[in-house]
Amino acid sequence: MVTERIQIRQIALMAMLTAMCVVLRIFKVIPIPNVQPMTDILMIVTLTLGISSRILLAALTMFISNVYLGFGIWTIPQILAYVGCVLTIALLAKVLPIQNHFWMQLALATFLGWEYDFLAFIAYLVSSFAFDTYHAIGNFAFYFVLYKPVTLALKNYQRRCI
Repeated sequence: MVTERIQIRQIALMAMLTAMCVVLRIFKVIPIPNVQPMTDILMIVTLTLGISSRILLAALTMFISNVYLGFGIWTIPQILAYVGCVLTIALLAKVLPIQNHFWMQLALATFLGWEYDFLAFIAYLVSSFAFDTYHAIGNFAFYFVLYKPVTLALKNYQRRCI
């Protein structure tokens, strides 16, 4: 009975935190692109409660908010970038006394803004590699087909019109 009550409380807390992050991501507090408190909330929750379900919080927030904002292939890199941020917070909390120093937390929160974008870019690059490879192979094949006729047509045009 006690275990069930704890699990229900954990699920309720996760639902409330997810709802808060989703709402604050969708409805901008400050109308500047990419300025939202989600990373700070994830950091505070990770430092306070640990890493256990913070990755789930990040994934649920990105998934649910992207249903509203626009769901696509970019959702996966966004989730992976937030997972990277949560892991960074957890790792630094193990080796540095971040929980006891507000200024260290502030510095880390600032760094996470850059880390998120960098990790999202890397994850997007990796996830798009197959599509980029198809593009490159297509360019290779089309060049063989198009080079001679297009070059001849353009030279013909130059000779007649210029």
